[in-house]
Amino acid sequence: MSRLRIFYIVSLLILGVLVALVVFRPMATGEEYSEVSRESLLQTENGWILQFVILNREGEDKSYTIEVLVDGKLSTATVSIRDGEQYTYVRQIRSEMLSEGVVSYTIYKEGETTPFEQGTYYLDFD
Repeated sequence: MSRLRIFYIVSLLILGVLVALVVFRPMATGEEYSEVSRESLLQTENGWILQFVILNREGEDKSYTIEVLVDGKLSTATVSIRDGEQYTYVRQIRSEMLSEGVVSYTIYKEGETTPFEQGTYYLDFD
């Protein structure tokens, strides 16, 4: 066989191994992390309810700062969550609080300046 053919076969084998690693390797391999789940914005007759759950899987107790902006008005909450526990954040947003209809939230881990979760909703409140 020529050298080019051997190089081609070896390259295909390496490519196959890399593809298999990407497909079959788990996304989180035992790393410690935090997660936001069950995020929802529910409409009620008086406004909306913003709700989400923060799961702490950091391997230690952790504090989180939650910032919620309702049409540019900031409200901040700091919660401490034990390792393996969860915290459910619930915020009622009354219709009369809204002028533009923009609601956004940002969640920071203790001691970090980069948020690990954020989201924005544009509400239709006509």
